[in-house]
Amino acid sequence: MRYTLLVIFTMIAFAIQFDAFAQEDAKLSEQYQNMVESSETFEKYKVIPIIKVNSFGEVLSDTINNLNQQVSSAKDVQLTAEKERDSAKAQMNDLKAELEQARSVVDEMPLFGIPMTKTTYNIVMWSLVVILLAGLVIVYIMFMNSFRLTKQAKRDKERVDEELEDLRKRSHDKQVKIKRELQTALNKLEEYRR
Repeated sequence: MRYTLLVIFTMIAFAIQFDAFAQEDAKLSEQYQNMVESSETFEKYKVIPIIKVNSFGEVLSDTINNLNQQVSSAKDVQLTAEKERDSAKAQMNDLKAELEQARSVVDEMPLFGIPMTKTTYNIVMWSLVVILLAGLVIVYIMFMNSFRLTKQAKRDKERVDEELEDLRKRSHDKQVKIKRELQTALNKLEEYRR
């Protein structure tokens, strides 16, 4: 913005000076024409009074001095504008460097003390989330499988317990029956002996 204003100001200054040069040039040519036309002619030569020539020389000298001063001031303005432009460029470069540094600071996030960009941080974090979710799914599947196996084992144990209890009862009943039969046989044997 500052650089643009400086360029516009310089262009306006040159336009004003160019217009002033054109006006002075027109005045000088008018004076020259007047001086030539108002002078006397002798054979094929024009006789111009020395006063008019000196007057015209002074005006021409003043005009040249004025133009030199204007050129000098225009050069000074141009140098000032170039210095300000260079200063603005240096400031702009400094600001760009600061902006890049600020962007890198803003874009950087530490993870476990390791600095990394936000993109890398996001990738690492989402990878951890996916890994943890996969681990959770695997643990859930293993739990459900283990729960199913435990339930099946409990049912099998209950069935085996029932069968064992049934076998005990039958075995006990057989033992009681065999003992009765044995007792009956012993009682009969004893009755024969008597």
